[in-house]
Amino acid sequence: MSDTVVFLGPTLSRQDAGRALGAHFLPPVSQGDIISVANDRPRAIGIIDGYFQLVPAVWHKEILYALDKGIPVVGAASMGALRAAELDAFGMVGVGRIYQWYRSGFLEADDEVAVIHSPSEIGHRPLSEAMVNIRATLERAVRCNGLPTETALALLEACAATPYWQRSFDRLLADGKGLGLSDAELTALERCERVDQKKLDALEMLEWMARAPAVDAATPEFPFNRTSKFDRLMDQDTCLARNGDARITVSVLADFYRLHGQHLFPGAKSLALARAGGRASDVVDALRSEGRLDAVLSEAMARDRSDGLRPCEGDDQAVLERYCRQAGLKPDQTARDLGRTVGLDDGERFIERLHRFTFRSP
Repeated sequence: MSDTVVFLGPTLSRQDAGRALGAHFLPPVSQGDIISVANDRPRAIGIIDGYFQLVPAVWHKEILYALDKGIPVVGAASMGALRAAELDAFGMVGVGRIYQWYRSGFLEADDEVAVIHSPSEIGHRPLSEAMVNIRATLERAVRCNGLPTETALALLEACAATPYWQRSFDRLLADGKGLGLSDAELTALERCERVDQKKLDALEMLEWMARAPAVDAATPEFPFNRTSKFDRLMDQDTCLARNGDARITVSVLADFYRLHGQHLFPGAKSLALARAGGRASDVVDALRSEGRLDAVLSEAMARDRSDGLRPCEGDDQAVLERYCRQAGLKPDQTARDLGRTVGLDDGERFIERLHRFTFRSP
């Protein structure tokens, strides 16, 4: 693995990114990922893309944690530009035009960089257009194609009123026709070269990182205060392995073990701890000390049905009955009561984990 880690998604293909910087590329960053990576002490961390809305977004505190450990963190283009604009006073490095737009206060809305995209299996391909790209394209149309400034501003207003997942250049042209643009204005818009500002900024960041062997970021001294909430995040959400966009975190693995550990290591002390409701991090530590962590993690990854973007769902009653048959439990109990029998008190989480991890008895 490269000693530089970059979180990347729809902004730039991994092939293009790899040509600019030799790095270990991970899917878009989400809550807990920076902690997980920082604990491996990489040379530097780059953030381009990140999840939000459907998946908890990366915490500012995680980035401060990495900076406090002396690990440079660089951001650009998308989530990276947002977090860099918010944290550059603490030592995070921002690169590119979009970062400058947020840093100066010219942009404030998070959805300027938001897009929807395909899953990792087909390369996180963008399925909508970021408003920052539309903004940069309209700027070029004004500068190079004679589009009136007033027209560009009207189009931007229409774009801002459109949900981010529906934004596209085709939609922009349709908005132009709906606004009654003249034939000359529509021609100027159609013929304008489209600007992918996010891609340009991402490449600039990667090239900057490649040119800076030590990524010498001047990190100001600041007191990093650990809070109970941050400690809980470390205990629960540290990532142990990835299946595409899906992550096996400490808490997820502990839940898997609570559900199916009896089929793997009956009688193990780690299983007794898990089913007694022990802390997830303690369960993982116990598995590690017993030399069983890799085996449980491998089994969890083999059974994982998650795509990382939404809860696993299905016929709750059917999955409950199947699990009860396998585990020798009475099927007439509530999901909450069944969960409690294996140390998982949250009934909804119990059901979601059953849907996520299929397990067939030998």
